[in-house]
Amino acid sequence: MAHRDSFRQTGAEFSGKAADAVYEAIRNRRDDVDKIARKTGFKPKNIQKIKDHLFYNVYLLDRYAEFGIAPEMSRFHSDTVIAKVWQRLTDGTHLLADLQLLRHETAEAWYMRHHGPSYHAGHEAAQRRFPAPTYQEDE
Repeated sequence: MAHRDSFRQTGAEFSGKAADAVYEAIRNRRDDVDKIARKTGFKPKNIQKIKDHLFYNVYLLDRYAEFGIAPEMSRFHSDTVIAKVWQRLTDGTHLLADLQLLRHETAEAWYMRHHGPSYHAGHEAAQRRFPAPTYQEDE
């Protein structure tokens, strides 16, 4: 995937070819949803919704349109932090912050399914109830 200046529309601060490869591997996995559900206590159908939201679905990426970054219809851009979180969740070595991220992504996905594909609106709505944790690239 070619990287564009608009990658920041999704907040993917730590993006690159390595993250793209991990995202593709996650998209091809068939055992992660059940593993994450067993290790976190979330229902498998809810983990699948989160996986679809993060790795497959196409949305209006419009978070920074007010700053001159043109909105686009696209999947979320790859982020090494999200890739590492997904791996920790799959391995059962997740942090409390990773569970917080699952709650945030659940709320964001719900909002976007019911109110339209705007990432900005979905993210802001989710932030009010379940703020996304802050990670460093090495987490």
